[in-house]
Amino acid sequence: MEKTAEKLTSLVDVNTVIGKPVVTASGAQVIPFTKVTMGYLSGGGEYGEVKKIEDGECLPFAGGAGTVINVKPAGFLIDDGVECRLVRITDDPLDGLIEKASDLLNKLVRREDNAE
Repeated sequence: MEKTAEKLTSLVDVNTVIGKPVVTASGAQVIPFTKVTMGYLSGGGEYGEVKKIEDGECLPFAGGAGTVINVKPAGFLIDDGVECRLVRITDDPLDGLIEKASDLLNKLVRREDNAE
């Protein structure tokens, strides 16, 4: 089991979670990132008649294991040399609303700073 867990962990390296930067024609860097979820389950047991087991005897053994790895795009980090923005990919409308409110608040603060 330990060897299997090591192999699964090696699948999720930094290049899987944080992608390689892409430079656009305007010079901005776009860095993709993902959400990685991994689950591992194993189990087993002996089956057969319930009886007293003598030395050297053993019951038949049944076992199994399963693994789930989910790699889902989560968003992009965009650095245009002036500012760094986070663009998330989400299905939740509340997350989108919170992100837009944050953008609006940042614009208002910048406008107020420029006015002074």
